[in-house]
Amino acid sequence: MTTIEELVEFCNEEEPVGALLLTGEWGCGKTYLIEHEFKEKTTETAVVLRISLFGLMEIDEIHNAINNAWIDEYCKQKKLDTVLNYVSKGQKLLGKLDFLPESIKGLGTTNLSDCIPIKNTMDDKSVILVFDDLERCHINTVDVLGLINDYSENLKYHTIIIANQEKIIASQNPTKIIAEIQYNSNKSNSNTDNKNATIIIDKQGESVDSDISYTEIKEKIIQRTVQYQPNYNVIISNIIDNLKCGNEEYRTFITTNKDVILDLFAPDELLRTDNNHEEKRPHNIRSLRCAINDFYRVYTILKENEIDNIQHWLYSFIAYVISYKADIAKEGYYGTIFCDDQVQKLYPAFNDNYILSAVKKWILNGIWDNTAITHEIMILKKRAEVVKASDIIKYNRIMDIDEETIYEGFEDFLNDVYQGLLTLDEYVLFIENSCWARRYKFEFPIDIDWNEVGCGVDICIDEIKKELPEGQLLYRSIGDNNKDLFNEKEWSLYQKIDFFASQGLMYYRNKLLYLDAMNNHASKAFVLVQNKRFNLFDDEMAIATAFKTVSNADKNDYSIYFDRIWTKNIQTEVFEYADSKNSFIKLKNMMNDMMTEYIANKKIFAELHTKRFIEVLENIISITD
Repeated sequence: MTTIEELVEFCNEEEPVGALLLTGEWGCGKTYLIEHEFKEKTTETAVVLRISLFGLMEIDEIHNAINNAWIDEYCKQKKLDTVLNYVSKGQKLLGKLDFLPESIKGLGTTNLSDCIPIKNTMDDKSVILVFDDLERCHINTVDVLGLINDYSENLKYHTIIIANQEKIIASQNPTKIIAEIQYNSNKSNSNTDNKNATIIIDKQGESVDSDISYTEIKEKIIQRTVQYQPNYNVIISNIIDNLKCGNEEYRTFITTNKDVILDLFAPDELLRTDNNHEEKRPHNIRSLRCAINDFYRVYTILKENEIDNIQHWLYSFIAYVISYKADIAKEGYYGTIFCDDQVQKLYPAFNDNYILSAVKKWILNGIWDNTAITHEIMILKKRAEVVKASDIIKYNRIMDIDEETIYEGFEDFLNDVYQGLLTLDEYVLFIENSCWARRYKFEFPIDIDWNEVGCGVDICIDEIKKELPEGQLLYRSIGDNNKDLFNEKEWSLYQKIDFFASQGLMYYRNKLLYLDAMNNHASKAFVLVQNKRFNLFDDEMAIATAFKTVSNADKNDYSIYFDRIWTKNIQTEVFEYADSKNSFIKLKNMMNDMMTEYIANKKIFAELHTKRFIEVLENIISITD
């Protein structure tokens, strides 16, 4: 039998001896099955009331939810929806009228469901109670099942429970109770002693204390357990048919690639993690809907840039979204060289080449960066155009390149590395490829000279300094949590690149501004640079700072501004103390020479201002010790 046939068969039984448990993983479509197929199948013979247990804190909330669901459905059946709405508004109005007697006002706070008795039939139809999200209820599971048993066994409702049983078993411990079969409906607070909840009766009819787990109470309350077997072909077809996002072209694309999506929901694959825990491929329909909706934005960009094989991009994107929502692709994995291992084990067709790093960042952090995406698209196009073996090595991960290509082009590629002909991103990829090769025990045809690589990076950085480009410099990143995967030379070089891209060029620009201000606008130089950040005070800056050509009024301001700016910068973690101290000493010696000259020429005020400046320098020099 199919799942829907099992449910209908159970509800056709004249008097079940317990509830039916419909179990399956989160998001696989259990609730959708009840709300659509099951209700359609039973519409002539039954009324289906679904009660969500999600987040409920007290037993009385469940009773109220059942009563309200019963009355709402009854009013719909009798076409009394409008009347019920007026009654509800009238109750609220009575509660607000202070001049009315308390007896009348009390009607405004009376729950209508308390005044209308409910039963297990509605007209000539049976009432089926469906309790959803058992594992997400905040009330003790044993207590909830005791209440459900009261409706099922004592009040004779056909009862279905929807739950992810694996989650319940994983989280439950045996509970000390005197409770199970006979439920005490007076209990209203789940936080009170469980002994007030339900009662286990022994063969002699006496109540007994017992440690009872979910598994044990389930045997007494659940008549039948049905493992939901989704028909993903039907489910995915319905999702596509009801797709609201995008345009007709995108709908056609998704429809055409239905088989690609179905492959993601193929039979389970198991992943054994580092702690020997088995991870099962998730089948979350809600996550799938989110992924199809969100991919429209990626699809549009790929189409605009005439990227081929977009169906591969669709597969990898959906796999990553589902994995992220299932807590498999985590924040900690983004930016690491092994970030996709778990995803790829669960979804073998997943390929990192078919998902942009910036798109991963969007999935994981909710940050959509058009600049980063445009840059990656440009690299993608460049990668597709190259034919030289050395260029193929430059633009690709080592495990994506044929060994013959590596042997053919590695020497020419290394020459480019040593001569500074790579971009910062390409140097980071090279560092990652070195790490990957070590992981996979692949030996490069030529040994890498890391001192020469460092010289190449310096050349690359010097060229960037000449151009002073605006915008982001580096798009590839390696997380600090992966430091141990790299050797000392690789990690040191990456840190150098990362620092220059994130801060170094800014400091260099600020230095140029400082030199220009001191050389050309000495009287207002400190005003121009007072809010700039610096990581170094070097000899060029020391020479430019000497104030021989400025007036005595400007000399007076030097001490104040210089002290304020450099004392603030010295306190930052990135400030290079040792090199800066030598330059501060150089400036102090220059100022001593100037003061000697002022004394000889009897320039009293210039001597006074210079002496103050020297005192500031001595204080700064002492801070750097």
